[in-house]
Amino acid sequence: MNRAPAFPAHHCSSEYAKMCAPAQKCRECGITHIEPGCVIDGELLCWADEDLCSHCQDCLQKRMEADAARYRFLRDRQTRQVDIAVGGIFAGRVPENTILGGEDLDRAIDAELGVNVPHEATLESRLADCLAECIDQPLLEGGSAEFSSPIQIRLGFFRPEISERAAALLEEAGR
Repeated sequence: MNRAPAFPAHHCSSEYAKMCAPAQKCRECGITHIEPGCVIDGELLCWADEDLCSHCQDCLQKRMEADAARYRFLRDRQTRQVDIAVGGIFAGRVPENTILGGEDLDRAIDAELGVNVPHEATLESRLADCLAECIDQPLLEGGSAEFSSPIQIRLGFFRPEISERAAALLEEAGR
């Protein structure tokens, strides 16, 4: 059974649809109307969201990916004295004049943005503490009445090359 349309035929026209449709405007480029079948850069243009066209959404995504890559570059830079001496681009804090990287950079940015992040030592710092303990703490302690001081045997006694490498790494880390 064919039903008659509820509205007169002129109400179904594209002009009427334009008049009745809520006004859309892309927050990035300002476009307000998208013609059916419109293609930009080989992609069909449509509304990705109420206030964002698909072309601008793609551009925003590319910019976010580029920003993330730039941040990763700064975050993952080595901040050892030898790396700093070579020069280049680093992230830092002023007026302290300190170079930041890794978790330290994450925390500093979060603090500037007002994000409440619980303070925990960075992985690099925790590893340096553990390494320092490995070379500083005696593996074995003992003594007798014959000696005025106790005997302490450290890692360097058995493997001096490991102990020296660990000490060099700690010095490089600023410890």
